[in-house]
Amino acid sequence: MTRVSTFQQSQTLLMEMLNSQAKVEKAQKQVTTGHVAEFYKDIYQDTAGLTGAKSLLSRLEQHKENDAIVQAELSAYDQALAGMESAATDLKEAVMGAINASSALGFEAAVEGVFEAVLGFMNSQNTEGYLFAGSKKDTAPINITQFSDLLTALEPPTDIYTNDTLKRSVKIDENRTIETGMLADELSFDIMTALQRIALWQNGTIPTTAPVPAGPAGPITTPLRTEDQDFLIAEISNLETLVRDLNEARGQNGLNQRLVTQTVESIDVQITQTKIYISNIEDVDSAEAIVNLNQANFALEASYNVLSQINRTSLLNFLG
Repeated sequence: MTRVSTFQQSQTLLMEMLNSQAKVEKAQKQVTTGHVAEFYKDIYQDTAGLTGAKSLLSRLEQHKENDAIVQAELSAYDQALAGMESAATDLKEAVMGAINASSALGFEAAVEGVFEAVLGFMNSQNTEGYLFAGSKKDTAPINITQFSDLLTALEPPTDIYTNDTLKRSVKIDENRTIETGMLADELSFDIMTALQRIALWQNGTIPTTAPVPAGPAGPITTPLRTEDQDFLIAEISNLETLVRDLNEARGQNGLNQRLVTQTVESIDVQITQTKIYISNIEDVDSAEAIVNLNQANFALEASYNVLSQINRTSLLNFLG
């Protein structure tokens, strides 16, 4: 006699159907979201690596954003330093030209033009405020406005500066911090001192800063007096030194520009690699996910069909 029982088969097939439904739901979510799982608990074995990678990615992207700001600032510094170097060179050439020609023609106008250029560059601004003011971004680092103001300033003119001593330091990547800030008094003090010496001489006052010239003081005449010529010749050495110092400052700024540019390029590579690592954990292959969904749907259909056949089977099928 054959024993017929469908209950156990129905229960087994029902469980298979429920499992197939769960697989279809999972596959559908993967296709819709593009992610392997909705919650970290479903990829617990990779959670530590994933959270660490996301934290690193956030820091790298912040470094890149900060470095873009630094690059813009360094570029502004370069333009100002180039202008300062040019102004210092113009001053030296004006002095040498007066000596060579033994003439004061155009000399004072050239000197005042240099003053205006230096003042403009040192009091230049960007979106954050004054570039060369240290942390006092809302205050112009040089507080005079006219060439004649140098006559009433201290000798040397330390009192014309209002910048503080805080230079900007920036962490450009995970391991390196560089100092990028520049200060007006450090960059322009020597040239402002040279300009003050000339202003005083032209006003008939002997400067007290070294090298102290013999008198009587100017103004410089055409042709040059011996005193005028000796005064201007003594200025050349200082002017050559300050041109060289400005060139070195610009060179150091250029090295910082190169370093930050190389760092941004390196960060871009790290960002790409980190995104790939995160994607390998989180994201599914679209084509593979669609294939898995189709297979899961096929298995679910098969479960429905088999379960339906079992449910229609009874003892009556075997009686007759």
